Amino acid sequence: MFERFTDSARRAVVLAQEESKALGHDRIGTEHLLLGLVHEEAGPGGVALASFGLTLADARAAVEAVVGVTEPASMTHIPFTPRAKHVLETSLRESLLLSHTYVDSGHLLLGLLAERSGVAAEVLYRVGIDLEEARRRALDAIVAAPAEVAPAPATITPQSVLAEANMKARRIAAQLNQARAAKDAALDAGDFAGATAMREREKALLAERARLVVSFGPDGQPTVGPRPDSRVPPPSDPPQ
Repeated sequence: MFERFTDSARRAVVLAQEESKALGHDRIGTEHLLLGLVHEEAGPGGVALASFGLTLADARAAVEAVVGVTEPASMTHIPFTPRAKHVLETSLRESLLLSHTYVDSGHLLLGLLAERSGVAAEVLYRVGIDLEEARRRALDAIVAAPAEVAPAPATITPQSVLAEANMKARRIAAQLNQARAAKDAALDAGDFAGATAMREREKALLAERARLVVSFGPDGQPTVGPRPDSRVPPPSDPPQ
């Protein structure tokens, strides 16, 4: 995936790792990706966040307030959390939806803003940044930014797009099975609130799966998105 990242996106990810180490954390979460984007201020993602007046010091303070800080970590390799991995995957999808052949820091910010349940979303809320407005500014920054040096278009092939879509589909299928099992268990226990929550989770996963449809234009180039006639059947409601 990282071969499609531009310099600004790669710098943001490297800086996210450094921010995680500085906070004494043993993983790279959405909050560290946010700090990396603020720190990498030259790319579209950093420009969009700076337009709110968000400084690195303010962002660090907000992250520390949410997740705390420990002694600096000495690990050489720090893994991504599942949510952070999902942000990276979503940034690629955002790039494809914009018909781009690369992922810059603006696409990375779009992926981060789509992860509404992560620590980064809470941090942005704490500093008074509206997620929808941030998305609009990220899109504006992507459009306004000069084209960055990106990998050759040949690196994106129908086969590679299909392979990534299949990988995401398998992950979603596993999460759907878990959500459905949890919903059934909640119904058996009479926990209708829990069953409703799992139903909403199921609907969200089905919608995400619908967005994984890959189509190819007359030139053979792949795009990702729902078919115009696609409909996601809602799961049955739990009894009241």
